[in-house]
Amino acid sequence: MLRLVIFDFDGVIADSEKAHFETFRVTFLEEGIDISWMQYCQKYLGYTDRELIVEVLKDNQIEPSSENVDLMESIFQRKKAKFANYISQHSLIMDGVKDLMEDLRGNNIISAICSGALRVEIESILRHGVLEEYFVDIVAAEDVSRGKPDPEGYRLSLERVNRIFGSADPIKPGECVVIEDSHWGISAAHAAGMPCLALATSYPADQLQAAENVANDLTCVNVGLLREISSASSVGKNDK
Repeated sequence: MLRLVIFDFDGVIADSEKAHFETFRVTFLEEGIDISWMQYCQKYLGYTDRELIVEVLKDNQIEPSSENVDLMESIFQRKKAKFANYISQHSLIMDGVKDLMEDLRGNNIISAICSGALRVEIESILRHGVLEEYFVDIVAAEDVSRGKPDPEGYRLSLERVNRIFGSADPIKPGECVVIEDSHWGISAAHAAGMPCLALATSYPADQLQAAENVANDLTCVNVGLLREISSASSVGKNDK
């Protein structure tokens, strides 16, 4: 039985990956480092902002160390400011989000978010899109010590939802469906014991075949499809 849907954010609810890339690209250019969209998608898209900064610097022969703490923090804060400025001027909500949220709410299915994005960014975009009321909890980059593909975020999301609604009849991993847009996210969901629907919004469908189902975007998704994924999947069945 499907009881909880956990959404990734960038590339699922918000059409924000290009904005993240561009604000990172401009910030790294200030340090004499150039990254391409292809590099971003192939190597960096799944990381939190802080993890991405470390990886890009390492790829440019700048090892993370106490001597580089100020540099890493400066890059983080400058990118954060550029992204905040961008989202204050643009609507980033993906097509189909509002209709799916209404469908889930009408069927008494809980919705939550688990993302590698910063909480302030998630909340700002949701506020602009008038979507805050649909999500009972948000797990953001600041809430975990390890980003995807580690399952920490999805496990924490389920734990927090169960805490909100009480433990008399806790939701099990197999009663959740995760909606993701990357192979990192699919791996994290499966490691947490949760089946996954992938959206081909950031990567082509043939790179997302590890998911239980792949859709072009949320306009193709409804409660019926999510229930089919939940009931058909063997992921998490041993937790029921």
